[in-house]
Parts: sequence; structure tokens; C-alpha cells
Amino acid sequence: MKVLGLVLPTLLLLTTPVMAVEYQGKNIDGTNLAAKAYYAATGGVYNVQVRFKQNRATIYFDGGYQTTIQLQHRVLTDPSNIQGFGRLGQIPVNRVFSIGLIYDNSFVGETQPSKPPLEGLWRISLDEEDFNNFIQKGQSKF
Repeated sequence: MKVLGLVLPTLLLLTTPVMAVEYQGKNIDGTNLAAKAYYAATGGVYNVQVRFKQNRATIYFDGGYQTTIQLQHRVLTDPSNIQGFGRLGQIPVNRVFSIGLIYDNSFVGETQPSKPPLEGLWRISLDEEDFNNFIQKGQSKF
């Protein structure tokens, strides 16, 4: 019983409250929004759908492909400049680590030319009309 008395308060202290992605105090989690996404690793700009959840954004591409990135900021100030980090084929665990199917030789001691420092950078620009319609209606669309 003493162990339970020590473990329970410790678990409560370690858990952090779940926070939603916000814009002007409004929760936008769980909403699919049209956007353009720029990926620094390829230099490509893609027409996508984006769904936010907590401090992450899932980017949905044509053809059924998707990737999840870690947002740089949970509170959005400019819907045309949302930044996050993630690599295709990877799922972020936290700000430093991700898991996925892409093999990284640097973990096994093989040397490669250095990667660009912003290789995993994504810049999302929400479709202005779609986003304004969502904000004005105040409801999710699916």
C-alpha cells in the first residue's frame, strides 16, 4: 500500500495535460484543412490536407500517403506559416526522437556527407478561404 501511495502521486506529477493546437484561442484539433506544404528536403510544395492533434500535424497527400510532423508551436499565430519537423516515413515521438521505416546509417557508425540542418523542416500554409470558413463556422468538417 505504501508503494501505491508513492507511485500514484509520482505518475500524476509526470503526466502533462493534453493541449490542443489553437488559433486565436480556438481549438482546431481534429479538423481537416486544405493547405500547401513545403518540404525542405525535397524543395517541393504539395497540395495537401492537414489534420492537427495536440502538438502534431498529419499531412495527407493525394494517393493516400501521409506523414506526421512535430509542430514547432502549439499556438498558431500565422496560418500561412506553420512550421514543424519530421521526415517522410517517420513518426515523431518527441522533439528529438522519431520512429519509422527509414534506415539511418549514422546510428551504426557509417559516415555520410552531412545532412542539411533543416532537412526535416515542413512549412504549412493553410488555404485562406477554407481556414476562414472553418473559423467563422466554429465547427469541424470531415
